Amino acid sequence: MAARWLLALVALALPSAAAAQTTPPDQTPQALFADLIVKDPGTTADMRGLLSSGAGFVAPRPQFADLTGDGRMDAVVQVRVPGAAGTVGVYAFSTDGASDGQLRAIFRSQALYRATSSVAPGTLLVTLPDYAEGDELCCPAAHTERRYVWDAKTHRMRRQPT
Repeated sequence: MAARWLLALVALALPSAAAAQTTPPDQTPQALFADLIVKDPGTTADMRGLLSSGAGFVAPRPQFADLTGDGRMDAVVQVRVPGAAGTVGVYAFSTDGASDGQLRAIFRSQALYRATSSVAPGTLLVTLPDYAEGDELCCPAAHTERRYVWDAKTHRMRRQPT
């Protein structure tokens, strides 16, 4: 399984024929995605601060699926903080629509709490806890699911109405 995601990451990170190699070959997936998130102009100052200070980190196992329908794997990564808050951000990266062939953010959700994410071809699902009074931290009464699909016109993931 680890070899599968590593191969997918390598395929994502390979530059196009016109682009030069900018990622050191020994860079970890966590470092690659943390760098992309920090440098992304759409990243909030809070998220940038979490990653830059070491208070937050990119989860060690990115998820891969063809979210854009272009036949190439896209990456979904979670930003986590130690302790109860867990996943506080979810990002999706793709080369679809990028004229330079470089990875770019096609989705950002940057104000989460104890979120989870899952992927399937064409779909990103972000699940959030819905706590009711008296619920234990581990066991919320309900969950909210947000489903996102690719919008070829805007080259971004958009929320699908429930």
